[in-house]
Amino acid sequence: MGFERPLVAEVVAALERTPALLQVLVGPRQVGKSTAASHVEQRLGWPSRVASADAPLPHPPEWIETQWRLARATAATTQGPVLLVLDEIQKVRGWSEVVKRLWDEEKRSRGRVRPLLLGSSALLVQRGLTESLAGRFFLHRCTHWPWPECRDAFGWTLDQWLYFGGYPGAAPFILDEPAWKRYVTDSLIETVLARDVLQMQTITKPALLRQTDSLRGY
Repeated sequence: MGFERPLVAEVVAALERTPALLQVLVGPRQVGKSTAASHVEQRLGWPSRVASADAPLPHPPEWIETQWRLARATAATTQGPVLLVLDEIQKVRGWSEVVKRLWDEEKRSRGRVRPLLLGSSALLVQRGLTESLAGRFFLHRCTHWPWPECRDAFGWTLDQWLYFGGYPGAAPFILDEPAWKRYVTDSLIETVLARDVLQMQTITKPALLRQTDSLRGY
């Protein structure tokens, strides 16, 4: 999609600012965080390393070290900063402690890796930030799309935005409402239940949790 959210310019300016900070982008699933990160990468034009931790099984902490090491290897062969984008960072066990150590090493050695961390569970991400990374990060919130953005990107009326909400991925389905409902149920609600809610809290009977999902019948 060619539309670029205003958030992109904000993140680009933050990454170019000195002294450098960890840039963190949080927001619900399917609101365009990864797309925004891609636009940031294009805007900056820096060498980059992009990786996602969104896997069925959690990655170990060494996964972050591997991605960071690869970004440092790129920096050793190029000039200027290197962008490191780590998506769904909250899924890595102990991620905040690893990021803190690597970022402190980067600052001490005057390294050129500039991290952009993405997370779809704001509670898990902010918990790690406040517990381990105080004073080292700048937080950007990627929210549901407001009506002016949906109007400019998709030509929606205000009534359409009020009814269908600010999920850009669902926009192609608004003329086929049954398909739109299936998309919202399967790609949004089910994904949040399976990958976010069950990660935040131990659920002894996940099947019963899904049965309480009243939105399945709407």
